[in-house]
Amino acid sequence: GTYRFRVKAIISDTESEIKEFTVKIHPVWYLSTWARLLYFLLLALGAYLYLTYRRRQEQAHLRLQEHIHAEEMSEAKLRFFMNISHEIRTPMTLILTPIMSLIKEDTDPHRHGVYKTVQRNAERILHLINQMMDLRKIEKGQMMMRMSETDFVSFVQDLYSLFEVQARSKNIQLSYVHDTDRLPVWIDRKNFDKVVVNLLSNAFKFTPPGGKVEIRVEHNEKEAKLFIKDTGEGIPADKMEKIFERFYQTTSTVNDMNIGTGIGLDLTRSLVELHHGNISVKNNTDGKGCEFTVTIPLGNSHLKPEEMIMESQQDEETLHELESIMEPQDTELEAMLQNRKDLFVVVVEDDNEIAEYLRTELERDYTVRTFTNGKEALPVILTQVPDVVISDVMMPEMDGNTLCSRIKANVNTNHVPVVLLTAKNRDEDRLQGLETGADAYLVKPFNMEILRRTIINLTEARKVMRFKYTGNESQENMVEDVKMKSPDEKLLERVMNVINKNINNSDLSVDMIADEVGISRVHLHRKMKELTNQTPHDFIRNLRLKQAANLLANQHQNVTEVMYACGFSNAASFSTIFKKFYGMSPRDYMKEHSEMKED
Repeated sequence: GTYRFRVKAIISDTESEIKEFTVKIHPVWYLSTWARLLYFLLLALGAYLYLTYRRRQEQAHLRLQEHIHAEEMSEAKLRFFMNISHEIRTPMTLILTPIMSLIKEDTDPHRHGVYKTVQRNAERILHLINQMMDLRKIEKGQMMMRMSETDFVSFVQDLYSLFEVQARSKNIQLSYVHDTDRLPVWIDRKNFDKVVVNLLSNAFKFTPPGGKVEIRVEHNEKEAKLFIKDTGEGIPADKMEKIFERFYQTTSTVNDMNIGTGIGLDLTRSLVELHHGNISVKNNTDGKGCEFTVTIPLGNSHLKPEEMIMESQQDEETLHELESIMEPQDTELEAMLQNRKDLFVVVVEDDNEIAEYLRTELERDYTVRTFTNGKEALPVILTQVPDVVISDVMMPEMDGNTLCSRIKANVNTNHVPVVLLTAKNRDEDRLQGLETGADAYLVKPFNMEILRRTIINLTEARKVMRFKYTGNESQENMVEDVKMKSPDEKLLERVMNVINKNINNSDLSVDMIADEVGISRVHLHRKMKELTNQTPHDFIRNLRLKQAANLLANQHQNVTEVMYACGFSNAASFSTIFKKFYGMSPRDYMKEHSEMKED
């Protein structure tokens, strides 16, 4: 601090003048003014940094909450779309399926036209649902492309042919030109089909009668280009950028009643981008109409390995894609359905109207029982063993996938064909259904004739593959009389020969069969599982049990003799396995058949 020092001298009576001087003592450096100023600045900076950190933390937390909320909303939307799809597809089944039957059966021209109108508009609703579902799959990153090499010229030619009838009915001139006869490109045919169809539908929608729609395919060294040009009203310049936005709708004086939903072009753009291409639009120079241009790269160097599939995979028709096959002719179906009244079909469907419709349609050809859920149906299926099970997927108590798994897991019912009918049409839903062991997967609304064909195919396939190998006494001769055509059937023939020769050999094993037929144990296990849905061990055991049942029913031997004749060496084990398979002991089985003969 600052100090003032005053002093005077007194000598006798004389006082000196007061002298004064100031002493200033500086504080230590850490208590100096500059130090205190520095302390203040550091404190202010610390407070600022702390507040900034807290603010950023709060902002990050808020962004996280917004992201979580957006994800939850996205999931909620997805569930909403899924539920709406299911709720709409189910009643649409009761519209489209009967309408298709009426179209086939009613020959009145006027009513036929009305039926066609109903069918066309119902299919438009389904088309809209499918587009919405495709958009959701793209948003979620679940739209997997399956690219294969395709002749682009013939691919577009096929779609051009589909629109020729519509062009004639609307008096629109449709043309298709291409600069080469063949143009190989790598596309997902199923999804690129939607691109071309959406663009052509859009062109027809806004082109007046007497107008023109032109399809043109061109290419250079790197790209293939598809042009779709119409002579409609064109697109206002200020709206050109918005044309691909979701839910954006353009007005039209040509077709005010059919403006659209604003989904088609958004989906089209997304699908083109998934093909590593781009899409653009411009008005024609003469002011009449517009032209869409789709550009996709040539070759496959731009594709990921998981995006490419072999052509054989793309073209292969499987039992699980029966929706795409042609409808069978009435006379052909009638011939196939003769003498099938004895077949027992179980229908499991929680919608009473769908269940009643299926029962009414199928009971003309089969014996049918309906149930409202899997839990109710399973006991009957396990005890009465139907020839076919037709089940919905989304049901209370026990859903269709669980029911299918339970059926396929039971040794007495794992051979029963299961057809899943569902409103879920995503690939992952189909895969889930097929992984549970389902033999066919049909999406609502389904074609009733295709369902009939599916039932016929499945029962015939089971008859050929299973009943051919029942293990009875005449099995060896039966196998020798059957003309084998496929490698799988030849393998089963060799397996059956080994089993028949060693049916009474208790030492018969999977290794012995593998050695005899000349393949590895692992390969044999896999092939038997694929062909019979049973492991080799289960297959041998079941054949022995069926052979034992036949011998017991004939009553030429006692239980012990039958046991040894069929390759069982332990009486207790034989009795336990037989009872589990047939629901009664060998002795009771023999007694029951004895009483039946006496009656």
